[in-house]
Amino acid sequence: MIRLLTILLLSSIAVTAAPVVPKIEINIVHQKKTPAGRLYGAPGGVYFKYTGLDPFIMYGLEYSRDMKTWTHIYNFGTVGDNTTSPLFGWDELPSGKCFFRIVKLW
Repeated sequence: MIRLLTILLLSSIAVTAAPVVPKIEINIVHQKKTPAGRLYGAPGGVYFKYTGLDPFIMYGLEYSRDMKTWTHIYNFGTVGDNTTSPLFGWDELPSGKCFFRIVKLW
């Protein structure tokens, strides 16, 4: 019985002590079209959803094409553990395929 309680205690500690890793989700927004094919509304672009962030910390979003040199895009701060970026137009982001990452600035 004591072994069973010890295993349950250790497994609950392992589950609660697991670190939360910041994650980034890329959402693509397309401009709306009428049935005739005419564009209307806000232009399309990309926005990012962040989860698993530490509150009251400054973060930065960076991109890279080769995973060696990283270019900074913008800074953002958090109040909670989730946030969403502003909408970036297609001309504000790098062309072609690239990788994105979140870094703690300070």
